[in-house]
Amino acid sequence: MARAGFGLLSVLLSLLVIGFLGAVALNHYWSVTPDPRAGGAPGEGVRPDRSARLAEAQAISSRAMTALTLCAQTTGMAGGMAGGTAGGMTGRASGGCSLAEIASSAGVGPSGVTADGRWQITSAEISTGGGGGALTGQVSITGVGGSAAGLSASLFATPGGMVSRCDVGGAPPPSSPSSGRGC
Repeated sequence: MARAGFGLLSVLLSLLVIGFLGAVALNHYWSVTPDPRAGGAPGEGVRPDRSARLAEAQAISSRAMTALTLCAQTTGMAGGMAGGTAGGMTGRASGGCSLAEIASSAGVGPSGVTADGRWQITSAEISTGGGGGALTGQVSITGVGGSAAGLSASLFATPGGMVSRCDVGGAPPPSSPSSGRGC
């Protein structure tokens, strides 16, 4: 007579494999999830309303960085950015894209101020840097009115990826990927 079904040993081995895979998955989840008690979590010590405003700043700076990157690609930028000023913003792409020209793509007016008057892009620059022609640059934004006053943020394009830094104390936008706090 043939027996059908699983034996006790095969059930135990199956549970052991499932438990091991679950442990590996949980370990990976906890290693990539920031621990707010660790002291380095983005947005630590920031009131929820300010956190929302900083998210707005990040969105605007991200749109500006995208517009600069597209400009650099379409103009075949070889020399990076040269000096210049356009309504409070600094920088000009060597291919002829001024910051005033990319402002509409970034969601700001020609002077770099948002339609609601709360944010202003104070600087935006991009250049080819490092080996392989990777684009590097920075977009800085400052809160100039309303609930954004006293806040600032910078988005840095580095060879290793994008780095966003913020300041909530009324200081100028962070000037390097290691200054300010994570946003």
